[in-house]
Amino acid sequence: MQDLAAQYLEHFSLDMEQGAQVCLDQSAPVELQELSQLVCAMCGGDATVSLFEALSVCADSEMPYLAEVDEKVCPLDLYYVVLDYLGTHAFPTDGGV
Repeated sequence: MQDLAAQYLEHFSLDMEQGAQVCLDQSAPVELQELSQLVCAMCGGDATVSLFEALSVCADSEMPYLAEVDEKVCPLDLYYVVLDYLGTHAFPTDGGV
């Protein structure tokens, strides 16, 4: 799960032209684009920073479900939605097909 989060982080960039903005690259995998849409629908608006924070925490933690999350950047309920999404994609239950 941490490896998948780290792979997803490679598809983000920091835009300093209009202040510090986190942007999802156009080349992001479909699964990451779906996750971004889900997060934005939950938060109402652009929640790319929250998604980036959730992925960063997960990628950096040996135990993501016990990791400390900055709730000002990423609400806990959103963090756990991202973890669940990563878990279902990192560990398929359909026999790995």
